[in-house]
Amino acid sequence: MDELEFRRRIYADPETTDSDVVEAAKADESKRSFWNEQKQLDKQFKQALKVEVPDDLASKLIWQQSADEFTRYKRRSRWYVAMAASVAFTIGIGLTMWYHQPLSIGGQALAHMQYAEMEHAHSLLPVDLNMVNAKLASFGGSLSEMLDGVEVANYCHLSTVRSLHLIVNTPQGKMSVFVVPQRGDISVPSEFEDSQYHGESIKMRRANVMVVGDKGADLSEMKKAVSERIQFSA
Repeated sequence: MDELEFRRRIYADPETTDSDVVEAAKADESKRSFWNEQKQLDKQFKQALKVEVPDDLASKLIWQQSADEFTRYKRRSRWYVAMAASVAFTIGIGLTMWYHQPLSIGGQALAHMQYAEMEHAHSLLPVDLNMVNAKLASFGGSLSEMLDGVEVANYCHLSTVRSLHLIVNTPQGKMSVFVVPQRGDISVPSEFEDSQYHGESIKMRRANVMVVGDKGADLSEMKKAVSERIQFSA
């Protein structure tokens, strides 16, 4: 075995027991000396790697990892707080601008019609002129004569506006009459509709009255009856 091959085999495994390596070392003093040096060096390396592990090393590593994670969390938290503050500021500006826009409630009235068939009076007493007028009084209004076919008289909210909702049974189907107090931030359209219902409004002294019915219903008779019978104090 030549010198180059012998050294390559020893470098690869100083503890080799291959017979041809052993025979080469026996036959050549320099090879044997080189092999002994590599064995000694390999032993020193292995000894150097034998480091005693402290009993609390695991705890220390966990603590260090937690500390590093906490540091990263604080950095992220500062970024998240800054971002949240920015988003909150933007939303706040948006809401402020939104609240200062006139509030259109025609769509809300149309939405209430979806549940008109399921809505029931909150009171167990029959709906009569006294009950309706008691509720209208909070808006400064009253009926001189009862509307025909009123089945339900409940307070409701159209967006943020407390209103009175009358559900009336008519030959043309269920109709709703909404009494909405006048406010500077409320926009009540004269006409409004969706794919199923349509409505028209009446502007009165202290309130707006909206009449809503099915798409093809004629609302003129109901509007006339309301206009003639409802009154508002000055």
